[in-house]
Amino acid sequence: MTTEKITIEQPRSALSAFFISARSSGVFSIVNFTSIIYIIVLGLTFKDLYSFMEDWVVITQAVGVLVILLNVIALKKTNNVPLAAAIMLFCMFAIHMANVTFAGGIDTVHYAWIFIFPILAGGTMGWRGQIFFWFISVLGTVYYYVWPEQMETLPYEGDMGYTLATRLMCLTIFSLIMLTYYFTLNEKMLFLRKALKLASFESDLFSGVFNSKAQSVLLIDEKGIIQRANQTAHATFGFIENALIKQHISELCVNAASVFASSNVDKDTQEIQVQTKSGRIVWIEYSALSVIDENEHRHSLFTIEDISNRKKHESELSHLAHYDHLTKMPNRLMLQEHLATLLKHHANVSFAVIFIDLDKFKDVNDMHGHEAGDAVLVEVARRLENCVREGDFIGRFGGDEFILLSEIDTSEEEIVRLVQRVQKVILQPIYYQNRQHNIGSSVGIAQYPIDSEDANDLLRKADAAMYRTKINEKGAFAFYNLDYDIDLQRKLRLNTDLNFALDKDELSLVFQPIFDENKGVCGAEALLRWEHSELGFISPDDFIPIAEDGGQILHIGDWVIDAACEVLREWQEMGHSALSMSVNISYRQLADCALVDVTRRRLNKHGLKGDNLILELTERVFADDLALVRENMRMLSELGVKTAIDDFGIAYSSLSYLRSVNFDILKIDRSFVKDIVDDHEAKNLCHAIHSMAKSLSLQVTAEGIETEAHFNALIEMNVDKFQGYHLTKPLTKSDFSKLLS
Repeated sequence: MTTEKITIEQPRSALSAFFISARSSGVFSIVNFTSIIYIIVLGLTFKDLYSFMEDWVVITQAVGVLVILLNVIALKKTNNVPLAAAIMLFCMFAIHMANVTFAGGIDTVHYAWIFIFPILAGGTMGWRGQIFFWFISVLGTVYYYVWPEQMETLPYEGDMGYTLATRLMCLTIFSLIMLTYYFTLNEKMLFLRKALKLASFESDLFSGVFNSKAQSVLLIDEKGIIQRANQTAHATFGFIENALIKQHISELCVNAASVFASSNVDKDTQEIQVQTKSGRIVWIEYSALSVIDENEHRHSLFTIEDISNRKKHESELSHLAHYDHLTKMPNRLMLQEHLATLLKHHANVSFAVIFIDLDKFKDVNDMHGHEAGDAVLVEVARRLENCVREGDFIGRFGGDEFILLSEIDTSEEEIVRLVQRVQKVILQPIYYQNRQHNIGSSVGIAQYPIDSEDANDLLRKADAAMYRTKINEKGAFAFYNLDYDIDLQRKLRLNTDLNFALDKDELSLVFQPIFDENKGVCGAEALLRWEHSELGFISPDDFIPIAEDGGQILHIGDWVIDAACEVLREWQEMGHSALSMSVNISYRQLADCALVDVTRRRLNKHGLKGDNLILELTERVFADDLALVRENMRMLSELGVKTAIDDFGIAYSSLSYLRSVNFDILKIDRSFVKDIVDDHEAKNLCHAIHSMAKSLSLQVTAEGIETEAHFNALIEMNVDKFQGYHLTKPLTKSDFSKLLS
């Protein structure tokens, strides 16, 4: 257990203040004590010296005694011990020098004070006080040496030798004590002064921390009594100033005695939700350490931060990452997480993955616009949520596709009834803007553990069953069966043909221009295309996942980086040296150790700088080995290569990922941009993503700009770069070169 020792002032008795600190201004102060003793001794010797004194010497002694007595009274009121000590010492020395100089030589009593004066001077005024009184003593001796006739008034009848000898002896004693004080105590005094300065600094430091407006600070004793609480603590928990002092910790908030118990001291920082006595819910992050005062009493020092706003933002981001912004249903990421949980915690049960695809939905979009299509999706989502059972889990997988995870241990007959009920509610007419829209659904079903025990494989097979149904009979449903899985056969063929696509020169690149706010071309995104010799154009959405699963993406990705760098070099030789090239990188590439070497070799081969190249990564990379991803990103950054997170907000978005992986650019997905003009919520989402990116010092690029209104709305948000069909569709290398010219 870590224990800090701090000083917490406690009251002292008058006696301990005199003997221990010597700083008391009460009856037993060192000034009072010395003053009384000196006056008593002076009175005892006065009768022996009075006959030798001139009147002015007597008056001097009387004034000195009066000042000493008044000084004792003033000390009680001012409490200024050093000043009172200096006044007392000066008066005592003046009286003493008058006695020695004008009323006789040096006797036993005077020798005693010769020892006391330098000690008192050093203790109250330091070496400056000693030098001052030493100098006064020297002046007394020099006085009789220069004016020896003045010695005739002394009782020793002008014995110059005796007078000077005694004074020189006093000076010698005085000087020896000064030197002893200096050499033996000076080092300790210097150390003490440094310690006092350090203590003052630490006191100021603690005071600054304690009075922090960012954090609440509580000092609680062993009995649970709050000894100290700063203003922030009062404000956070709803108390007026100083109301918490001397209150039991249980008065702080509901269950405060258990939350801020001594058992929670010296542990890692904790986050917890508490309720104040006024009923307000507050998220706090707190830590505590044990401290001990000078009386060996243990206290608990709690530092508390109100993180309610941070929790609110995290909740909003989590909701954005896990819920579809249009239908408010769980999105693909949340569906996958729920499916993974089912497989992990219910391995010995059965359930079904039901893949629902809407029929005729494309017709709604084409004939009545995306606004009508969105309204249909929202209504379908509402119907699906209302018709499923309590143990079922449903969400939007993407586009017009929905996934339904059935309740565990659902029989095949129950699955059929569930699917029929779902298809029935979807089939009912949907009305929007006085128009009736009739859509249906095709459904594919994969069962665990009959069809597969892997999450991705279950989704793929449910998709394959749905695809087969859509081909054979729209509006129907089918359980997965490998015998009629045409889609799977097609994927197998594409997987095989991908191994020879580069050799057959079937793969090519097109380039979509990226524009700045002035619509000037500032970069290009290289997009991969496959023109199959027999099957024709193959969509990247079809063959990229196959290449990732089959491993061909590593070889193809190397070729794409090489070809893109070659084209960029040609454009730079045309005079466009500031142009950048963006290349999409698969999660499989980023998780491969060879990516950094491949990138370095291609840059060197074509004589390009690292900052000419931007690697775009989808949020899928976050689902794999984050440590390896972070290391590859670090090495790419050392090359000068920039990285962008593509399609942000539709999959694995997480603030913690963005903070842990150093991206340079964030690309807002087209699904957020398309409704930015007419949908206030979509505009707010884009604005929130942009603000978050800027807070992390990221550049922002918006995709999917299809109208001038989209462009203007994003300009108002101060988005950095833009791309979309409204600006320019993807171009071949030659057409892009013409655009640059």
